[in-house]
Amino acid sequence: MFQQFIRVLTAPFRVLGRLAKRGAGDAKSAGRTAANAGGSIVASAAGADLLEEEYREEPPSGVETILFMQLPRPRLTERAASELTLEQAVGYAADAKAFYRYGFPIFARGDFFYEEVEQDYLNAALGFNENSIDRRFLEVTTLFRRTLNDNTRNMLMIWTPALYLLVFGAGVLLLQSGAGASVSERAAQIGGLPALIFAAAALAGVFFAFLVYSWPYKVVQQRNLMNLDNYITSKFARINNNFQVAKRRALNVERDKRMAERAELIDEAGSWTLAYHWFAMRLFLCELALRNKFYQVRRNTTLYWVGGLAFTGLAIVGLAALLFAKGASVQTLGLFAGASLVYLALIGAVMRGATGMMFRVVESNEWSRFHIVDLDATIRDHVGEDKLQIVTFRDRNRME
Repeated sequence: MFQQFIRVLTAPFRVLGRLAKRGAGDAKSAGRTAANAGGSIVASAAGADLLEEEYREEPPSGVETILFMQLPRPRLTERAASELTLEQAVGYAADAKAFYRYGFPIFARGDFFYEEVEQDYLNAALGFNENSIDRRFLEVTTLFRRTLNDNTRNMLMIWTPALYLLVFGAGVLLLQSGAGASVSERAAQIGGLPALIFAAAALAGVFFAFLVYSWPYKVVQQRNLMNLDNYITSKFARINNNFQVAKRRALNVERDKRMAERAELIDEAGSWTLAYHWFAMRLFLCELALRNKFYQVRRNTTLYWVGGLAFTGLAIVGLAALLFAKGASVQTLGLFAGASLVYLALIGAVMRGATGMMFRVVESNEWSRFHIVDLDATIRDHVGEDKLQIVTFRDRNRME
């Protein structure tokens, strides 16, 4: 019943959203026509920004995006395993050498927020340069983190106290203007006109705040989280596939070589071995980067929740001072304070769910994570197999 009531209330907005989506589609078609007319200009402009290269041309639509920022699903730029060549393995091996030779700073900067210090290490470890695929990963996850935080800050620290001021401010003005005197006799049975006005204000404020939270805010945040989760799942899966291909090439590289190709055999085997080491370490470092981002989102969401309650509390004090200055009775002030605290308690309970939303949407158990690629077993099998072949050929030569 309540959901049907919500659908009736939001029907005009959903109709506007469909019209906006249709208009965006028409504009997109026109944009494609213009792009065909000047393809080289568009291509050069898109290449100037890494983030524009990272995203698909799928602009988000819907009226909910007017209030909160929604990001499109990122385009995956990680190379597929079928495209992995020896030349690319040599490049990955060079990245691995740079990582293993990186001097980890023991004495870090004395920044107030340690996640910034950790981010510097991750940038250096992953090779944060314009040609790095992982630079795009770091920038995309940073953009999602900022967007999630911005939406939460707007919801908890702007909309929550603003809706309180709107409904309770209207109630105070209504009470001070003397309107509603005709219902004062009926309202006397439930505490008088102030009780009726402030109870209605509390209910209306909670309803509108819950409406904004559950429809525009929650929908946009869940879409952002699902787009991010899809991007991470795809990227980690490709890194894992590349790891498996590089591992097989490293284990079987000697099958295509002869004694006359000793130098090539050494270089190729070393490149493939370092390549699969680096793929595994990239998974580990990317997980650390995500851990850093998710920690900031969770911490900041909690801070925004506390800040929103504090701002609402200041609004309560301000309106109470206004009522006191206008000569309101003690009973009226008590009713106002009671209704305001009810609003604060209910809104605090509803908005508290924003902190755990990320952990309910992001399916990290579906990712190809570092601890399931079995790097230790791969190294053990690789070295063991090589040693076994050496001993086998040595004993065969002795017998001959």
